[in-house]
Amino acid sequence: MADIALLKPVRDETKTFIDLSKFEPPKNGWEAYKIDLSKQIAPPEPLIIQTDTEIPMLHRRNIGTIAASAKVGKTFLISAIGASALNDDSFLGFHCPKEAKVLFIDTEQDVSDTQNVAKRVHRINHWDTSQNKDFFVSLNLREVSSEKRCEIIESAIKDINPDLVMLDGIVDLLADFNNIEQSKNAVEMLTRWSTQYDCHILTCLHVNKGTAELRGHLGAFLRQKGEITILLTKKDESIPYIEAKAIDSRHRPINDFCFRINEDALPELYYPEPKLATTEKNKSFFDNILKVGNTMSYADLRNEVMKQSEVKERTAERRIKKALEDNIISKNDSGFYYIPFKNEQQKELPF
Repeated sequence: MADIALLKPVRDETKTFIDLSKFEPPKNGWEAYKIDLSKQIAPPEPLIIQTDTEIPMLHRRNIGTIAASAKVGKTFLISAIGASALNDDSFLGFHCPKEAKVLFIDTEQDVSDTQNVAKRVHRINHWDTSQNKDFFVSLNLREVSSEKRCEIIESAIKDINPDLVMLDGIVDLLADFNNIEQSKNAVEMLTRWSTQYDCHILTCLHVNKGTAELRGHLGAFLRQKGEITILLTKKDESIPYIEAKAIDSRHRPINDFCFRINEDALPELYYPEPKLATTEKNKSFFDNILKVGNTMSYADLRNEVMKQSEVKERTAERRIKKALEDNIISKNDSGFYYIPFKNEQQKELPF
């Protein structure tokens, strides 16, 4: 793989990232950690946003976890989120508000499986699956020792400078996921990386059999330190699908969502029931902007959507497009937008 070139040794071969106790104390002592109210500290920048709700899910300087039983779909979701960060529009109901760089790290699967995950991201975004992208790098560390994995990962993050790191999975960075000290140190290491390198690190972990509890002390520390924990549950109905629910969220939680794996082996949104609430909310929103009988140019409508919902231009354009698809608004021959009369949407008369 072309990515093997990234697996170079770090400068300090004696450095052990798991043992955080070896860090030297700051020269200024406790004052280095003092909060200065005279200097404004910007909140972490949102990286992944739920498109329908405009709720940020992943932020810089934070870590997150996708939790599920084995073979439920953790890797499908983590690759879909990575694809959404690189998509020009949105994917699986998520988008990134800026151009991003993504690093995918696989510690579990065979190298051929990792390549297939990378190809999945390319297929989602309609890229050539035989050509690498500078802004999307994949590593396979299955055959590497736990300690060496940590060195390689930090070296790659330092060199690539990604916005989003997808680690599948964290359990392979330590010898015992039920050891308190090892688990604490591993999660502190991820937290340090996310802060020091101004990125989000999204990882995966299994839950205990028959429960929704994340495995071992490692799971407890991830829930404590992470900004979000998303639990996946497989639903075996007439059409099998996977339910995703934020069971922990440091900020406003995203709405629950569902997805399934389609015939092309790609994840796609799935709605077990009609999504009436969101449609009605969108209709009310445009009714307030475009009164019945009035028209508005695309530029004016976009600006008004940006103003009313406090979103950026690309998000406003997506919202207008969705309203058109749902017949909430219409466009006339002159290119102006309006609220259609009810009888305009009827395909045939009732008599």
